[in-house]
Amino acid sequence: MALALSMSAAGCGQKIRYGEEQAASGPGELVGRSDALNLGFSGGPSPDFEPRDGGAGNPFDCDADCRAYCEGLPFENPIDRAICPALWGAGLDTRPVVPEEACRRLFIDTRGRFPSYWEIAEACLGRDLGETVTELLLSEDFVFEGQRRWADLLGYNNVAVSVERIYDADKLVGKLYSGLVRFDEFVEVVSAHPVFTRRLNDAADRAEALFTLFVGRPPFANERADMANLYSIWNNGYHDDPMLGERLPDAFVEHRCVGPDGSIDEDTAGTCTSVLWGFHRVILKPDFRAKDNLTWSGNLTPKEWAILQTPGKIIGAWPEVWEHMVSEVVRQYLGYDLAKYSPEVIKELVEYVLEHGGDIRAAHYAVLTSSLYLQSTDCGEGGCEEDAPPWTFGPLKQTEAEQWVDSVSRLLGYEPGACDHRIPEPDELLESIGGYELVNDSRWTFRQGRNGQVVDRRYSDLVRTLGGCPDNLTSGRFKAVSILNTASQEAFVAELCNPLSNDGKGVPVEVLLPHGMSERTKLDEGVANEVLDYQVGQFLGRLPTDAEREMANESSNLCVPKPCTAGTFARGLCFSLLSSSEMLFY
Repeated sequence: MALALSMSAAGCGQKIRYGEEQAASGPGELVGRSDALNLGFSGGPSPDFEPRDGGAGNPFDCDADCRAYCEGLPFENPIDRAICPALWGAGLDTRPVVPEEACRRLFIDTRGRFPSYWEIAEACLGRDLGETVTELLLSEDFVFEGQRRWADLLGYNNVAVSVERIYDADKLVGKLYSGLVRFDEFVEVVSAHPVFTRRLNDAADRAEALFTLFVGRPPFANERADMANLYSIWNNGYHDDPMLGERLPDAFVEHRCVGPDGSIDEDTAGTCTSVLWGFHRVILKPDFRAKDNLTWSGNLTPKEWAILQTPGKIIGAWPEVWEHMVSEVVRQYLGYDLAKYSPEVIKELVEYVLEHGGDIRAAHYAVLTSSLYLQSTDCGEGGCEEDAPPWTFGPLKQTEAEQWVDSVSRLLGYEPGACDHRIPEPDELLESIGGYELVNDSRWTFRQGRNGQVVDRRYSDLVRTLGGCPDNLTSGRFKAVSILNTASQEAFVAELCNPLSNDGKGVPVEVLLPHGMSERTKLDEGVANEVLDYQVGQFLGRLPTDAEREMANESSNLCVPKPCTAGTFARGLCFSLLSSSEMLFY
């Protein structure tokens, strides 16, 4: 069919192209503003406060003096204000803010890659951190990181769900992270989006998944049974797509609870009705679009979508849903469940988001400019106290697989390809012209195989070994520190850095050297320190420590056989830095 359409169009002097813009189709198209809810956010980083003298150090016992102390502090950040009774008011303190460390962490969390020191110096150092965070949240990279996160949460897989619905959901998430959709509006649309409903077998499973995703807990038995009534009309099936020329898995609506004359059948309407949170019905009457009492979701009207989104309208107003959303933002950046320790922080954060019109970026801004996030992870020579609350030192997290590979590749000028979270299984779409065009228009790349062009799997094979690029069908995202992961990462770094300086291997050595330095430059302490300055700045986003300079000096003096060159030293140093823990944890 796709071939016939292409030939017909060619005969008319036109070319039908099936790419990203043509693929997105679904209820996400019906929502969104032309202007963002916010162009900036109130508050920002708070001043550096001193802990209260006489505080007992107990974060869970704030007396009158503790409360009075906190009320007198000039807070800029809502999280700092709410955590004060368990922090400064209790006589505890945060670690100092190290600008290079904080800026590097911000770049990784919002842009998905490690920055160089020179990027940090230009975009972050010496600037107001609130302004830097705002710029990062307004970037396309931040939106993409949000889209990839929700691809995991919603389980995108083009074998299980129509790729057109996946593209629509991905655009919807993009609107959420661009401030074009309120969070409650997002909940409404997702609650009845084919990407969500088609992935589940029956109404009860859909009700449970809704609670798990947005409320943060499974439903109670009565909640599950009642909400399932609103999902009872959804049906899983397949639709023949004329543009792709393929049969795609998609969602259909069954016209249940309707009599032969098309009116509501009150005898069965109870199975399509929820009464636990008010009186709500989800019933669609059939018309000419229906076949065998089923209507394809691609033919539904905006009014019908609004009816189907009743489950999301119900829960979107619940405080628990907003609390779960901000709790997940806190967990994403801090790495622990702050709600368990300080519910006041979550309440304050929800109010802050609502003050900004339900824009979830406000929650991200509040966390990223909080003292809890910006503080250093370094507790000094003695280390962190074993029983110290987690909010008294900075977050230390493991790098996502894609972030690590993307960073290493970009810093070394290497292009291993990519994977696309919207199309985990690209080979499934290559049998038709439209499908090939869609994959070609995606982030996937092609390379020459034995029998022609094939999807380049170098990137996805490595990243999936490390826990990323999940297909969400046979495996999901995971993080691990294992022998296999370590071996895979070191092999990748060794392939690029070529620490043994084998002829014809690795990236060009010029990438590893300061501008203007020849690889044949004789190695001495001065040259070693120049290379060290460049690579530590390029890879780790900071200046070398005194200990690192001493090691570089020692290496230059002990290097054999002499005379050693800058190129040989640079390749070995590249391997050491890129396989270090500082590239795996941040």
